[in-house]
Amino acid sequence: MNFRKFLTEVQSIRDYEGKSISEKSLNEIKTFLESINTSIAGKESFSFRIFEKGIDVFNKLEGVGGYSGIMIKSPHYIGLLINDNRAKTEFLGAYYMQSIVKKLYDMDLGSCWIDIKDVSKEIKAELSNGNEDVNYLLAFGNINKKALKEKSRTLKVQSGGSYKTNPYGAKATVTDTDTSRLSLSEIAFLYEWGKEISYDDLQMRGLEDLFLYIRNAPSYKNKQPSRFIIKDGEAQLAVINPHNRQNIIDAGIMMYTFEGMTKELGIPSSWHCTYGDKETFSEKEYAILAEISL
Repeated sequence: MNFRKFLTEVQSIRDYEGKSISEKSLNEIKTFLESINTSIAGKESFSFRIFEKGIDVFNKLEGVGGYSGIMIKSPHYIGLLINDNRAKTEFLGAYYMQSIVKKLYDMDLGSCWIDIKDVSKEIKAELSNGNEDVNYLLAFGNINKKALKEKSRTLKVQSGGSYKTNPYGAKATVTDTDTSRLSLSEIAFLYEWGKEISYDDLQMRGLEDLFLYIRNAPSYKNKQPSRFIIKDGEAQLAVINPHNRQNIIDAGIMMYTFEGMTKELGIPSSWHCTYGDKETFSEKEYAILAEISL
């Protein structure tokens, strides 16, 4: 499905129909998770598992976990199990988790990220038969469209003109949160950290449309911690305040978004994670997480 459509339409769904999704759909999702787990087996320290009986998960986490302290009730959940404390593991785990969000979107199902890393080990062990490593959940199911309509949000461009006439200064605002997207000059630098890149520089490299779209990548509370350092023939994905684990997760989501949009726009690219295996969450202004060939 059109990635641009996905990026502009996807949103965190917090209201679901109470009934389970079809057995056929559940099996399709299980197959998708199995393909990811097989591809990373022996290489990475994370994996995914499905919790079919969502009510059991909800009952254990109600009052102790959830989105901004409120547990999201859904018929099913997918757990991201992280087995070490490396930034690289959370970064790559988030990248693959967002690919699951895209899969669910393509199946016309809603989803919502839920952070439960601060929930006690005892409760997390109860969730997954003794495994204490479930740090994130993805609630998913059939969307309660009546509730969604009542909470509908619209994306508006607030600037002196449209993207076509004034794309560099345009800011997109989500009305239900009253927050705005950073401008291109705030998320992309030229050659080195902090050196502002002009719209002409991006246009000369054929990257202007790419960055106009990827700045809409979702992030926790719309904090938008991801940054890019653009060089000749490559880019670096950086994240501010890397000691904040949620920022690492958001950077993984951004990496998936970046890759999806380059494919959509026909921009040849490849990337690899560069954050060292021994690095964790250091107290520094920013960290480079990935290098991208363009």
